[in-house]
Amino acid sequence: MLFFLVGFILLFVYFHNLGLNQVWQPNEAFYAYGAKKMLDTGNFLTPEFNGEVRLNKPPMTYWVVALSFAIFGVNEFALRFLHAVLGLGTGVLTYLIGKEITDRSSALLSSVVFLTSFLFVANSRYASPEVVLTFFITLTLYLWLKGYRKKNDLITLLSFVSSAMAVLTKGPVGFVMPALIVFVYLLITDRKEILRPIYYIGSLLTLVLSGWWYLYQLFENGEVFTEVFFKENIKRVYGLEADPFYQYFIDIPVSFLPYSFLVYLALPRSFRDRGLLFPVVWFLSFLVVFSLVRMKLPVYIMPAFPAMALITGAFLNCPAGLSLKVSLLTLGFLQIVAMWAGGFMFGGDLVLLLVLTGVGLLPLFFKDLRLFPAYGGSAFLIFVSTNLLPLVEAHRPYRQIGAEIRKLDPGGKLRTYEVGKFHENLPFYAGRVILRGVPREGPAILLTPEVPEGCEVLKSYKVYAGSESRFFKFVRDIKRGKNFSELHLCIFDGGG
Repeated sequence: MLFFLVGFILLFVYFHNLGLNQVWQPNEAFYAYGAKKMLDTGNFLTPEFNGEVRLNKPPMTYWVVALSFAIFGVNEFALRFLHAVLGLGTGVLTYLIGKEITDRSSALLSSVVFLTSFLFVANSRYASPEVVLTFFITLTLYLWLKGYRKKNDLITLLSFVSSAMAVLTKGPVGFVMPALIVFVYLLITDRKEILRPIYYIGSLLTLVLSGWWYLYQLFENGEVFTEVFFKENIKRVYGLEADPFYQYFIDIPVSFLPYSFLVYLALPRSFRDRGLLFPVVWFLSFLVVFSLVRMKLPVYIMPAFPAMALITGAFLNCPAGLSLKVSLLTLGFLQIVAMWAGGFMFGGDLVLLLVLTGVGLLPLFFKDLRLFPAYGGSAFLIFVSTNLLPLVEAHRPYRQIGAEIRKLDPGGKLRTYEVGKFHENLPFYAGRVILRGVPREGPAILLTPEVPEGCEVLKSYKVYAGSESRFFKFVRDIKRGKNFSELHLCIFDGGG
């Protein structure tokens, strides 16, 4: 009953108010603009942003968004729809891997643990490469495991096709990490398997299916492409700002909520269970490799979340000791308390809070503590999508600004400039290139915090001056009325 109901709750978590918010900035704006540009121009090989070639990431995420735009039209729901679908699809793959290495009950628990992890849910409701990469890496490892166990070379080759899709999503990491995981696993369990020709044929297949795009960009954009490729794939390893090597040990208890630190409690048992060796190698490979990379972001190890969920799910399916019961109760109540705290701080609807509290407490009624964090976490996430997302949206006037610019200049003949903080989603909403700085001659459209001489103000907007990616700080600043500035829309005539 609880597992059946949680499926419907998760659909709500992933899709409720999915298209409510305007394009987030900065990252989501790149994919919204680039995918629309692909549809407009028919050039699906070279992503663009704001009139310039943008080669920071390969084209797969743009293709995913463009496909959704082609089906549903160019809107915010379409921008995120396939990301939510791929997110749920990764949960299904987690279940299928769980069935291969454990049992159905553990597999179901693993899927729930994974699909309720806060960082993954947030990214599944946001257009970026992270969920797409996680999906293809998980698919690669599932197909490899299936092919290896069935001794089916066709399935094994399909795993290399999936790896090529991962490479086309975020670069060589899409091949290197699955290959490392498989290599280490086989090195421990079946060394002779490594020598089979299928792996070298498959590697060549991955190179061909993904390398063509890199080769095309090398010839098409030459030095620009090589510079970006070096920065994105090599310099990040050693050349950017350094975070502590233990950063991910601190991040996981937050990003992997609502099951959080349980992966650490589960690891000692997992080391003793040979059936869990595959997810253990998967998790530790990501943890070790990305701990050695100087710049550390929580999303870098998100492709290890399915492995973390598999380890945790198997642990939850064992007889629960006192420490596990206390941990589950603590984590479950933590989500419900956080939801009520958010309600009191930001004006949550009392009836909604009571209903969501009832939903969150259902596992206690059915005496199944294993799902208490999932239900409590889902209640908190539904509160966020129902109360907090509309709250922040009332303070994001970018669609209105874009509409006003198009109204002023429907033919797109005037140059448009922005002074000061650049809002990356405005090129998408204005339907044009937004230049930076003050125009030297008029007439031109100008967005500026300070009105220069020769500029007739038509409208003014309050915009957030901080980073929208720090969501809860954004919400707190709204409540306090802090960190907002005026942005004036005017026509610059170039004269004094």
